[in-house]
Amino acid sequence: MASKKFEETIKSSVSDIKILLYKRITRLFKKEKELSTLCDVQVGLIICSPREAISWPSETEARERVKWYFGNSKVVRMNKLVKNESYLDKMVKAREESIRKMKQKNGEKKMELLFNEVAKGKSIYELDAKEIKGLIKLFSLKKAKVDERKKQLQEHNQTVEANGNNAGEKADGHLKN
Repeated sequence: MASKKFEETIKSSVSDIKILLYKRITRLFKKEKELSTLCDVQVGLIICSPREAISWPSETEARERVKWYFGNSKVVRMNKLVKNESYLDKMVKAREESIRKMKQKNGEKKMELLFNEVAKGKSIYELDAKEIKGLIKLFSLKKAKVDERKKQLQEHNQTVEANGNNAGEKADGHLKN
C-alpha cells in the first residue's frame, strides 16, 4: 500500500517537474529574444537533457553561432566580451560626471541669486569668502558678456552706417560728410 502511494507521488512530481522545466525554458527563450533585440547581439541557446537537446533560434543557427565564436581567436572574443565590472565603472563615472555638472549649475544659480540680492541692496559685508569668490567669478563672466555684446553692437552700427552712406551716395551721387 505504501509503495503505491509513493509511486503516485513520484509520477505526479515528475510531471510537475516537467511542467516547471517547460515554463523555465519558455522564459529563457523570451529573455534571449530580449537580449538579442536590446543589445543587438547574436544569441544562441542550447539546452541539453539526457533525452533531447533543445536549441534556439534553430539547431543550424545555434551551431553556426557556436562555430563562429570558437572560430575566432581568444583576443577577438575577449574584445567583444563586456565585463560587468567595466560596464558598472562606466555607469558610475557617467553618473559622477552628471552629478558634478548639476552641482556646478546649482552653484551658478546660487551665485545668480546672490548677485540679484546684492544688486537689490544686500551688503557685501554679510557674505563669506566663498560667496565673494563666486561673485567675483560671476562679475567677470557678466563683464565678458557685456564686452562681447558691446563689440557686436559696434560692428552692427558700423555696418548700418556703411549701408546708410552707400544709400546717400546713390541718391545724389556725392559722398555725405
